[in-house]
Parts: sequence; structure tokens; C-alpha cells
Amino acid sequence: MKLNNQHNSLFISLCLICLSCYSYAFVQQAITAKLTTTQTVFEASEHITLEFELNAPTTVNLVCHSAYGTTIINPDYELSDASFSFPEKISTKKGVLDFQLISEGVTLYQGNITITANTKNTHKLESYIGPPSISAGTHDYTMLVVVPTDGYDNPIANNTPISIKHQFLDDQKEASIKTTDLIAWKTIHSDTKSGRILVSSTLNDVSSKEFSIEVFPAQPTNFTIDYQREHIYADGNQITTFTTSVIKDTYGNTISDGTLVNFIIKNQNNSSLKTQGMSINGVATAFMLHPDHKATWEVTSQINGMATSNTIHINYKGVTEKLPVRFTNANRRISIGPLQSFMEQLIPDGAIVKLTITKNEQILETKLKTTAKGMISFDLEKGFYSPGTYSFIIEALGLTSIHSNIKL
Repeated sequence: MKLNNQHNSLFISLCLICLSCYSYAFVQQAITAKLTTTQTVFEASEHITLEFELNAPTTVNLVCHSAYGTTIINPDYELSDASFSFPEKISTKKGVLDFQLISEGVTLYQGNITITANTKNTHKLESYIGPPSISAGTHDYTMLVVVPTDGYDNPIANNTPISIKHQFLDDQKEASIKTTDLIAWKTIHSDTKSGRILVSSTLNDVSSKEFSIEVFPAQPTNFTIDYQREHIYADGNQITTFTTSVIKDTYGNTISDGTLVNFIIKNQNNSSLKTQGMSINGVATAFMLHPDHKATWEVTSQINGMATSNTIHINYKGVTEKLPVRFTNANRRISIGPLQSFMEQLIPDGAIVKLTITKNEQILETKLKTTAKGMISFDLEKGFYSPGTYSFIIEALGLTSIHSNIKL
């Protein structure tokens, strides 16, 4: 009988334990929550507090999800076990914020609130513009992009008006554009004149910095060239100066300083020479040394791929018709000179004299030397030129002197 009482006591204890567990689980499953805060839209930096009404006391936390990550907020126990104040790092970020009220892993309530940009504090304008230089004419343009934000770097609402101002020469214009998808933008076309465009933007009392856009002249048009020289003689010493007319673009703007202009020269032998000049105030200047013999030049100019000039012809007269040649030292020294210029003055130092040595109609050697004080000489060493009969062709200043059957 004693054993039966023990069994009964054990059975009753087990029943009480099971009943307690069932009651606890039933209470847990029966807990519900209701959001009592009615406001669902907040401005950035506004104090955000969400309050819930629970049907029974329990430990709860608020899990918040946004584009910036997930944050767990503990309740404000001083106010209520189900009151939650949002920290500044969450309440100042624009966007949709999802939240879940959690109790021991069970979601009691879920919802979301919307945080909008702050309309009261100072705005900021991030402005970008490009390209920084455009061509004159109505076809080319630059673009201004404005990214307006509130003081917490949140993009402001769509359709917010932004004032755009730009000034060019004596003309100043103002336009209003509205934000779309975080930004506002406007294209600014060039005028037919070259110069500088100044651009700025304003939102309420906040202004952007000033931007500067250079409007360069458009593609240059054809132009003319001319030349100047000290005299008409081909002395290989003086300089011929080539100049262009004032080069302009299609709209009458003077081309930019530093534009490269090429001058191409062809002589009577169809050989080409080239010189270049940079434009200053629309005029390009280039220089070329006179030829050292009689010549006729055909000169044209061009800006590569854009504009060309007229063609001019320049004639150069030979400075002399005399080419004095003397053979000495048993014909092994050949002296040329004195070479004189158009006023019977000695030609400038550096004139090229060419000597071609032949034997039995075969060229043995060609020698080149430059004059000094109008004179030049060639020596024919015995070790190189054995005794025999040779022919010599001497060329200088466009003149040719032939000496045949010279015995050494």
C-alpha cells in the first residue's frame, strides 16, 4: 500500500509539471502586439519613436532593415517595455525602413515607415559640368548636372525646382529645372561667338560654385598667304618670311592662338620643303632660308584637314654667273673662288661646293665642302689618286664647271 501512494504522488507531480509547461507555451503563443504610433512618414533628423501595445508582459526587441543595413534596437524601459527610440544614424537616412517586433525569436509585429529628406535645414548642391570647352556654333554643348541634398546628404524629393543661370558676353539667361531620380541637369549650347560661359545653380538660399566654359572658335575657313624678303637673290643667307591673312572660322571668330599652320614649298625640280608657324591673333608666320642657287618656288599653306590657302610663286635669281676654278700643285690642288655675290661682295661663309671626280667615265669620289671667306680648295693625295688623266665636275651656287682630261 505504501508503494501505491508513492506511485500516485509521482504521477500527480508529473501531471502538474506538464500542465505548467502547457500553460507557459499557451501564454507565449497567445502574446500579441499592436502599433499605437500612427505617424508613418518622418523627416530626416526628426525624433522617431515607435510604441506598441502588448497583451502580456514579455521581453521584446525591434529589428530594423534599411538600405544601410540591419540594426537591433532595445526598448526604452523608462517609457514603456514596448517603446523604441531610433538612433540618429538611422533617423537621418532617407528611405523606407522595415521593422519587426521580436520576442524570443517570434515575430509579434512587422511594418515599415518612410523617412524623407529634411526640408528645414541647409541644403547642399553638388554640381558637375563638362566638357570644359566647346566649339562655337549652335551644335556643340556642355551639360550641367546638379545633385541637391539636405544637410544629411539625402537626395531631395523629385520635382524640386533649381534655378540655373549662365552668362555669355552681354547675354545672361536664367532657367528653372526640376530634380528627377536624384539629379537635375541642363544642356547649355554654344553661341556663334567665341568667349567664356559662366554657369551657376541655386536652390533656395544655397548656391553652387561658379563654373567656366571656354567656347573656342569653330573650324577655320580658307585663307590667303603672302611673303616678304630682303632681296630676290638666291644667296643661301637671307630669310623669306611667309605670313597668312587673319584666319577666321565660319562665324567670323579669329582662330585660337597656337593653331599650327604648315607651309609647303615645291621647287622647279619638284622637291619639297616644309616650314611651320603658330597663329597669334589669327596670323601665322613662318620662315625659310633663301636657296643657294637660282630657283622658283611654289608655296601653299594648310591647316591639316581643315583649311587651305592660295598658291604663290616666288622667283630667286642667282647671285653670280662666275665660278672661278684654278689648278695648282701639279693639278693636285683645286681652288674655287673667290665666289662673289650680287654686289661683288664675298658670299657668306657656308656655301656648299661639290666636287665629283671621274676617270674613264666612272665616278671615283664625290666631295663636299663649305666656303670660308669666299674660298674653298680640294687636295688630291698621291696615295689615293695615282698619276693619270681625270675629269672634274664642280658645282656651287647653281653653277657647274666641267674640267676634262686633267693630268695628275
